[in-house]
Amino acid sequence: MTALQIAQKTIKDLRVVISNLHAKYGDEHEELQQVVTMLQKEVLHLTAENEQLKKTLKQDEKQEALAALVPHLNETVKYLKKENTALKKEIEKLTDQLETLRNRMKKTSETSDKPSSTNIFKKPISTRVKSGRKPGGQVGHKGHRLHPFRDPQVIDCPPAQKCECGGSVRIKGILKRKQLIDIRVELDVTEEVVSFGYCEKCGKRHEGTFSEKYVNPVNYGDNIKAIVSLLNTRMNLPINKISELLRILTDSKIRLSDGTVVNIINDLAKKSNPTVKCIVEYLTKCGLLLADETGCRVNGKLDWFQIFTNDSCTLFSHNKKRGSLLFEGEDLLALFTGILLHDHFKSYYRYTHLTHAECNDHIDRQLKAVNEILKHEWALKLRSFFFDADKRKKELMDKGEYFSDQEIKDYFTGFLEILDIGDAEYQQAIDGKQRIVRFNEEKCLLKRLREYASEHLRYISVSKVSRGNSCAERSAKESKRKVRVSGGFRSDKGADNYARVSGVVSTMNKQKMDIYQGIKDIFNGKTLDFNFKPPDFS
Repeated sequence: MTALQIAQKTIKDLRVVISNLHAKYGDEHEELQQVVTMLQKEVLHLTAENEQLKKTLKQDEKQEALAALVPHLNETVKYLKKENTALKKEIEKLTDQLETLRNRMKKTSETSDKPSSTNIFKKPISTRVKSGRKPGGQVGHKGHRLHPFRDPQVIDCPPAQKCECGGSVRIKGILKRKQLIDIRVELDVTEEVVSFGYCEKCGKRHEGTFSEKYVNPVNYGDNIKAIVSLLNTRMNLPINKISELLRILTDSKIRLSDGTVVNIINDLAKKSNPTVKCIVEYLTKCGLLLADETGCRVNGKLDWFQIFTNDSCTLFSHNKKRGSLLFEGEDLLALFTGILLHDHFKSYYRYTHLTHAECNDHIDRQLKAVNEILKHEWALKLRSFFFDADKRKKELMDKGEYFSDQEIKDYFTGFLEILDIGDAEYQQAIDGKQRIVRFNEEKCLLKRLREYASEHLRYISVSKVSRGNSCAERSAKESKRKVRVSGGFRSDKGADNYARVSGVVSTMNKQKMDIYQGIKDIFNGKTLDFNFKPPDFS
């Protein structure tokens, strides 16, 4: 029984007693009333104490409950700390990826190996300095204009025979001449007729024979074959478009099937073999060779075109793998002993007997990216270094001179000093930072430049070596245009034939030959004589 209950019972008992006393002792009523008042105050005091006890009891129960939750809360805290650490690492990883993607978006064909077609959403910024001169041809400029042809078909345009006054007009001479140049497609169809006869003495039958070009009842001549070959190889038209173009130009008189076009290309490729052998022989003996490679789609799969070229000739090779570097199963680079200029494709370095040279145009684009994205000055210094050295080289060669041995040593020293500055900038950038992903490309670039310093400066130490590999890259772009226009090749044979013919056509172009006539000569079984100059390399 609680104190309150006891007090309530006491009051009840007291009331009974008071009632009895009041009946027995009426005179003592006031005294008893004071006793009751005092007892009521005591009851209120006890009630307040009871409420305080209840509150204290609840707090103790809560504390006990909280004490029971403490171990569980500790485990929860440990789990949350572990999860927070993992989330921090994930955030850092995603931040690095975001930074990498942002840097990648900043790169264009001018700051990386990306093709120029990826710059469609970015307006190019011209680096040309305004000269202050008016646009157009300047004073003293030798212009290019259309010159009139000799022996044209003349059409006379005389004045009126009668004057307004009624007199006759007498022609005194020619006032002006103007020409209209146009083209007309005409068919030239020749037919050979084979006759037969009998000997008047013995009666033996004799028959004539067709020329070698007259194989089938209807045949196509060298002109049509040369046009088809040019449209396919030089102009990069697909087979069906070639047929359509000839049909339109001849008013549907010539309707080549796709198979006929393919047979013409196959025939040209086969008859080009002797000419290709001449190109291969020259390339293995020349002192400088530029190499590049580009992907192509053959029957839906990624194959590769290998390009070996210089200023005189070009050789295309179709291979299944990028690093095979073979031409018809023969390793050309194994026979080559000169300097090989390339874009740091590691497969080339397995030819240890060669002297290697690196393309600095690719490096220039990477240096531009480092300078624009990371704001590191060493990249800008190295770009200026390459530009100034190349400019100085051209000035000396125009005078018939070249760098002295001491100048070449000074260039090597300056190159390494710039790399030292780059190492310092890189180290300063990553000091105190946990995330260094954005600087990985810069680190790899610095390492490559230092490791292959001699190869990158080969264009300084050797006069005939150019700063970049643009000659091979231009040849590679020709095949890219073919793939872009035609969509690829349906068979290995088609890719092989295109590569073979493209090399011959490119060589004719470099030799400033009549490509149209050259193709006709090949169809006639001739081996083209390119008159390659003897290797002159120093």
